[in-house]
Amino acid sequence: MNRSHAYVSLGILLGGLALAATGCEVEDTGGRPADGGAPEPDAGPPAVTCPKPTSGPTRHQYDVAADEVWTADASPHIVDYDVQVRGGHKLTIEPCAEVLLKKGTHIQIAYPGTPNVGGTLIAEGTAERPIRFAGLDGENWASLYVHAPGTARLAHVTFEDGGGGDFEDNSTIDVLGDGELPAKALLFVDHVTIKGSKGTGVWLQRRANFIAGSKDLTVTGSGNEEHPFPLQIEEHAIDALPTGSYTGNRIDEILLRTSGTGVAGSGLTVDATLRERGVPYRMGKSTLDDFIVGPAGEGPNATLTIEAGVVMRFEKETALRVQSFTFESPANATIRALGTADKPIVFTSAADAPAPGDWRGLWFGGIPMPDNALDHVRIEYAGADCRCSLATCSDISDHDGAIVLTGRTTRAFVTNTLFKAVGGHAVTQGFTGDFIDFRPTNTFEDVSGCVQTLPRRPTGTCGTPLPACDGM
Repeated sequence: MNRSHAYVSLGILLGGLALAATGCEVEDTGGRPADGGAPEPDAGPPAVTCPKPTSGPTRHQYDVAADEVWTADASPHIVDYDVQVRGGHKLTIEPCAEVLLKKGTHIQIAYPGTPNVGGTLIAEGTAERPIRFAGLDGENWASLYVHAPGTARLAHVTFEDGGGGDFEDNSTIDVLGDGELPAKALLFVDHVTIKGSKGTGVWLQRRANFIAGSKDLTVTGSGNEEHPFPLQIEEHAIDALPTGSYTGNRIDEILLRTSGTGVAGSGLTVDATLRERGVPYRMGKSTLDDFIVGPAGEGPNATLTIEAGVVMRFEKETALRVQSFTFESPANATIRALGTADKPIVFTSAADAPAPGDWRGLWFGGIPMPDNALDHVRIEYAGADCRCSLATCSDISDHDGAIVLTGRTTRAFVTNTLFKAVGGHAVTQGFTGDFIDFRPTNTFEDVSGCVQTLPRRPTGTCGTPLPACDGM
């Protein structure tokens, strides 16, 4: 606080005491002077109060063999070779400490280790006493590498110059689960900033997750051509995805992949919410990298809820699969995408120059759950080859659609939705059962196929000649 602000604060305090002593009430002016002038300027972030170290630098390498504290006074702490924190030990970084890492070096938590009994990093500063990790002489150090069952808790920490590892997508923080469900919560962040990562800022893989309560994560100035995203996460990390800022990077999108692969792979197996975090989600990293909701085969039901304003950009020929894999059995997955007129949910192409048929659309396997709902949504550039042949009474040769229904539904659960620039049909009703009309409330623009296809009639007869589309 500067001297003028100190005088203002003292005057306000003394004035308030004088009014209280006389029984007068203090008028709430909303931060403005009583004469109606301009409000006081925001004081901004608190000043850093870290004293100058007196006993550093301190050099480190190899294992942390017992619980250890890297003090602020011994800063800078220079990491000459990879430092491993394992064997159940804990490394604590004090507030105000500075850690400088040589080119290509790591701090590794619970890795390597057989058997792996864990390790812990605690680096929790404060707004006035932050912690800093950076490259020695400004060179790219590798990463903070956390392996299950190890954990890291970070608060008021800045990471600079990371991402110099060889097999980590050039990430600054790389967190690996054990590949098993439930996902393992291994990383806590609170007011953590990553600047200038050579590639990805934070990569959570093999079913790793953020620890509940994580917030205020900033990734900026990061990314390269091969690994351009500020964050890479899997489906079981979406519900705990921190608030924060993910702009100013090579590509300002969060890469979201499913750990289930192929037709028999499991996807999201628990209820989770995909939250609006200020940037789009990139769905998949390569062709046919589908995002899957629901376990393969039998399993507990899973609901994906998508917040208003979320934008999901799909890689070429990928799909959002909401399904079990048996067409006429009940599905074990639900999607609830409830946008608003002002903040629609958008499913779109990730191509630089999007075109109809870039991605496959939304695939519903099995009999849709009754709680499915899409409202105030925009689905565009879908309709790529579904590689499917479904039941129909329409005179069609292809069954591609922005929405593909493989099991009979009893209601039109898509409302107030725009289907735009679709390379196939808007709604493919590929089941045996009664026709459901999806036209009311929805809008269809530049659909190359049918607005709606007809399901196969329960009687098994379709008439001669076969009707074109829904006949409307």
